[in-house]
Amino acid sequence: MKPNRSLLSLRFANIAGPALLLCIVCLGLVPRAGAAEAAAWSIKVEPVQAEEGQLPPDFSMAIYEELLAQLKKTGQFQQVYRSGDHQADGVPNLLVLRMTLLNFERGNQTERAVTTVKGATKVQVHLKVSSRDGNTLVEKDVQGTVRLFGENLKATYALAKHIAETLRDSSIPAPGAAKAAGQ
Repeated sequence: MKPNRSLLSLRFANIAGPALLLCIVCLGLVPRAGAAEAAAWSIKVEPVQAEEGQLPPDFSMAIYEELLAQLKKTGQFQQVYRSGDHQADGVPNLLVLRMTLLNFERGNQTERAVTTVKGATKVQVHLKVSSRDGNTLVEKDVQGTVRLFGENLKATYALAKHIAETLRDSSIPAPGAAKAAGQ
C-alpha cells in the first residue's frame, strides 16, 4: 500500500515546525523579552501646569487623559504611570513628563462650521521630559489645534497625539546611556 502524500506532509509539518522554532530560540535569533523590557523606559505623566483660570478644568483633564492613552498606544514605554502613582517610586528607568501651558485659545465650533478661517481652538504647551535624576532628555513646544470640524476638546486629542509623536521621533537614549551621559 502506497502512503498518502497529504498525510505525510501533515506529519512533517507537525514535527518540523516546532523543531525549527526550538532551533531558532536555542541559537538566540529571537530576542528575549526579559532583556528588552529591562532596558526600556517607563514614563510618569504630570498634569498640565497653568495659572489659575488660564486653562478650563475640562481641557486640563482631557489633555491628561488623552496623553496617557496616546503614550500607551505607541508602545514605546514599558509602563505609563499617572502622577502620584506610588508604583512608579521603585522603577529604575523612569522618565517624568511635565507640561507648562503656553497658550490657550478657545475657539467656536459654530464659527468653524460656517467659515473655515475663524473659530480655531488652540492649545500650546512646553513639554519637558527628564530622567529621575533631573537630566532633560526632550524639551519642545507642542501645539494641538482643531481648525475645521469637531468639538473644541478635539484640540486636546491633537495635542496629545503630537506629544506622543514628538517623543517617538526624539532620540531618547537608552537608560544606561542616559545615566552615563549625566555623570
